[in-house]
Formats: sequence, C-alpha cells, structure tokens
Amino acid sequence: MKRVYICMFICALCISVSAKDLMYPVSEIQPALLENAHTVIRHFKQEFEIKSEKSAVLSVTDVRTILNKNGEQNGIFNGSYDPMNKISNLKGKMYNEQGKQIKSFGGDDILDYSAISGYSLYEDNRVKFIDPKNQTYPYTVAYSYEIDLKHTLFLPSWSHDDENTSYENSSFIVKVPKSYSFRFKEYNLQSAVTKTNTPEQDIYTWTLRNLVAQKAEPLTSSSSHNYPTVLLASNKFQFGDTKGSSETWNDLGIWITGLNDKKDILPDETKAKMKEITALCKNDFEKVKTIYEYMQKKTRYVSVQVGIGGWQPFDAATVDKTSYGDCKALSNYTKALLSSVGIKSYYTLVRAGSTSRSILTDFPSSQFNHAIVCVPLENDTLWLECTSQRMPCGYNGDFTDDRDVLIIDAEKSKLVHTRIYPASENCITRSSIVNFSDAESAVANYAAKYSGLCYDDLLPIFYADDADQKKRITQSIDIPSFSLTKFSLTENRSKTPSMEEHLNLSITNYIRKIGDVALLPLNFMNKFHSIPRKVRNRKSEMSIRRSYLENDTVSYQLPPNYIVTELPSKVEIQGKFGTYAANTSQKGNNITYIRHFELKKGTFPAEEYAAFRDFLEAVSTADEAVASLKKM
Repeated sequence: MKRVYICMFICALCISVSAKDLMYPVSEIQPALLENAHTVIRHFKQEFEIKSEKSAVLSVTDVRTILNKNGEQNGIFNGSYDPMNKISNLKGKMYNEQGKQIKSFGGDDILDYSAISGYSLYEDNRVKFIDPKNQTYPYTVAYSYEIDLKHTLFLPSWSHDDENTSYENSSFIVKVPKSYSFRFKEYNLQSAVTKTNTPEQDIYTWTLRNLVAQKAEPLTSSSSHNYPTVLLASNKFQFGDTKGSSETWNDLGIWITGLNDKKDILPDETKAKMKEITALCKNDFEKVKTIYEYMQKKTRYVSVQVGIGGWQPFDAATVDKTSYGDCKALSNYTKALLSSVGIKSYYTLVRAGSTSRSILTDFPSSQFNHAIVCVPLENDTLWLECTSQRMPCGYNGDFTDDRDVLIIDAEKSKLVHTRIYPASENCITRSSIVNFSDAESAVANYAAKYSGLCYDDLLPIFYADDADQKKRITQSIDIPSFSLTKFSLTENRSKTPSMEEHLNLSITNYIRKIGDVALLPLNFMNKFHSIPRKVRNRKSEMSIRRSYLENDTVSYQLPPNYIVTELPSKVEIQGKFGTYAANTSQKGNNITYIRHFELKKGTFPAEEYAAFRDFLEAVSTADEAVASLKKM
C-alpha cells in the first residue's frame, strides 16, 4: 500500500510540473472573447522609454492565439526597420492548443531582407520576418523584441483596431525623463491612465482587459477612432542631425522649412528655359500649366529613402539633372520652377490616399505621408500632384481631395483644406438610344461623360491598349447579351477633367417575355446594387465621404407591332442621404426614361445606418422598373 501512495504522489507531482510548463492554453480563453474572433491577443505589452530627445527604446511582448485559417496572417511576425529604428533581441515561440511549446524561432527562422519597393531607386529599409508555417489550429505564437529609436519624431501608438481580434490583456507603459515634454491623446479607454514617478522618471500606464472582437463596419468615418487608442507626440524632438518642435503646426512647418532650405536652387539655363516657355502665356494659370506639364514630361517618380530622406527632399538641381525624384523632391523641384517665373507656391504635406484617415488637427505631430504643391492664384488655388505624369494641372483627385494639409511657409506655416468636389462636378451623365428591330434584337448608341472624381474610374481603360480597352469596357457593361461593335474614349483635360465614352452595341434578348407579356427593363446601363451589408448594433458613426451625382436619359424605340400596356409610376425619394427620381413617358412608339440619383457628403450617427440602407434599397428597387408591352 505504501508503494501505491508513493506512486500516486510521484504521478501527481509530474502532472503538477507538467501543468506549470503549459503556457496560454486555449481552454483558458473566455467564451465571449472567441465570438467573432479569428485571433485572440493573450498578452500584449509595450514598454516605451524615452532616453532623450534623440533616442528611445520600445520593448514589446506579443502573445497571440490563432484560432483558424482566417487569422493565419496574424501569426506571422513582419517588422520593418531602418538605421533610425533598429529591431533587436527578436525571439519567438509557438505553443499548441494545450499550451505545450512545440517550437522556438531563431537563427535561420528569422528572415532578414531588404524592403526596396518597385518604385524605389534605393532604400535602407529592411524587414525581419518569421512565418510559423503551422496549419493546425488553434495555436499560439509569442514574440518579444526591442526597437531602438535614434529619434523622437515618430512615437509609437497603442491601438486595438485589428478586425476580428479580441484582447485578453494589453498594456502600454511610457517612461520619460522628468524634464521631457510630450503629449498624448486617448480614445475609448476602459480606465484612465495611471501616473507614477521615480526620482528620474515619470511613468504613464494604460491597461485593458477582455476586449471582445469587433467586426469592421462599412462606411466608417475617416475622422473617428472607434477602438481603444493612445497616441503620443513629442513637443521637442531630434531627427538625424536636426532638431525641431511639433508643439504647434507652425513649429513643425518651421522644421520642414529648415530641411528644405537652399534646396530650390536651379541652374541658370533652366531658369532661362522656364521664362522662354512661358513667354506667350496670357495669365498665371497658363504659366503654372505650362511649367507643370514640362515637369511631368521631364521627370519620373522614383523613391530614394535613406537616413532622413523620408522627410528631406534632395535638391532641385539634382532633379533637374537626373530627371527623377520622390514626392518631396518633385514637389520641391516644381516649386523652384514656378518661382523662376515669379509664381509663388508652397511645399505642402498631406496624408494621401482615397480612404486615408483624416489627420487630427488638434494634435500637431508627424501625421503625413506625401508632399504636393499649393499654388494660390488671384481667384483660385491650384493643387499640383507632382508624382503623376498624366494628371491634369490643378486636379488632385481622391488621392488628396477634401482634407487638411500643412502648407510650409517658415513662420507662417499653417493647416489649410484641399479642394472638395461637389456633386455638380463629381458626376456621370449618360444618354442612350436603343432601337429594336424586333422583340429579340436591338442596337444601342450610348454616350457618357465622367466628370471630376468619376473621371478617375475610366483612366485605367483610357491608358490601356485597344485590345485591353475593349475587354475592360465589355466587362463593365451589365447587359445580359450583347456585343460591343464600336467604342471610343475622349479625354478632356482641365482642373475638373472629364472623360467621354461612346459605345455602339448590338443587343439580343433584352426584352423578357412572360407568356403574352413582354417586359422592357428601363434602366439601361447602371442599375444600382451597391448596398452595404447589414450591421446589428452598429457602434461607429457613418460617413458618406464624397458627393456624387448621376443623370441618365434613355430613349427606347419599341419593336414593330408592340404597344405599351403599363408604365411605372414616377418615383421620387428625398432624404438627408441624397435624392432619387425616375420618370417614364411615352410618345408614339417611343419610351423615354429619365433618372436622377445623388448621394450627399456627410457624417451621420450610427443609429441612422439602417435608414441609409433603406434609402439605397429603395433606389435599387426603383432601378428594376420595367415597362409592360404586348404584341398587337
């Protein structure tokens, strides 16, 4: 019996030791954190210590359980670095569902490669990469590493906006010297920051627990933060050999002015050429247009990112000689060319991208990723996108439209807003004539004008070759059975550019027959189907980012021996989100269908999302209207 007790004691001890060896078993995750989740962050800790204005260290521990294949990418470590931000002490481990360690990562498991982009001539950016290559779910990966920062211009943020990701524990600790001045901005936190101190440091700590996964919501506002977030910004910083301040936007502009100082000097022969090519221009706009198009033809976009190259352009004379540069260099070069003929312009920083989040205007800091040129004329302001060889002068498109940007003007640097394209300019106007030779066959002449931001939609087709043009146009037409017999595209280049499209179509079986009744669909080319998905208990406000307008007229010449038995009633929908109207009329053997649809730019409370979907569903339903015909 004594031997039995001894064996039982040894077994219990082994089980106890084994249990202690287990880390992050999936069984310990609360059920609520598994709902809607592909990944659960078990433990996320960022400890950021600022040593001085020119150096800091970020220590990170990141443990995440990958629940299924949809979360596979979250198991990969992918960290970029450069000489200003170096990754060190990278370690990784992997655990199975029960929490037993099955692998550790190091040596050959950590890939380290250059991150030169396809559009870059040279970059000193690199990437450290670990792929667990595990196909058995769930599993857990744990990574730890440090980032040594040789600057304090960009400070880390603490954010929890990963889609379908829950968080068990997350913390952010910021340690700063007593004399160091910085700012922070908080959103949607579970608890307030706690502040402690030592004789040498102030310590700020943010924590959260058991944050359940959220699904991404359609049409979220570009200006809202819907997840727990903390942002940091230095008041005084050092970047490379330069020192600056971001306490105000003007302070940041002064620093940029210093980076660009004496980089706008052009060769005398180039200055003379600019005066020569603008000699016959009748006004300043023509001068700007002439010089802008000269720059487009002469240069190409190539990125060079070395040292502080992410902020400092190389000089105008170098661009003039080599004929290439990145957004900073090309913008600085264009500004110098304009200055040579007496046109005042401003180097301008912007957060670019058609869906980019708006900058926080009340939180001066490095929030930009692109440079353009602002040209204030007497009766207008032009925005020049200097990286494009095709964009019309003064047209910035959805890449930089309708957003706050920082104009760099030494001690007068300030935020201004770029151009907003109203619905009257951002529109598509269509006109179609459809002639039926019989109930099964018809030919159609279609003409459309795409203006403003809608112009961008046709640019990929316009610059394709003939074969690809025909293929793309054919794929864009939503008619059951047709052949494209002829097409043409004509570009109208202006500050509000447009593209005109003309199509000839041969159509079969457009009219649908149901017994003795023939149904003629009235909306010929653009039935609306883009209804965002339903969202229960929506939490974030909704945004219609840009106004948009469609005007359509379709004339149908009915097939011989057919009469109209019923036309749809007039439809009018008015609301805060937009307007819709459709009317059908008959004159002899001709039916005319006229349609108007407008979406209005705006931001709306979360609870109005359902009403917005109702509006779009009403539009979609109205677009399915048909005329009833009968053979005599």
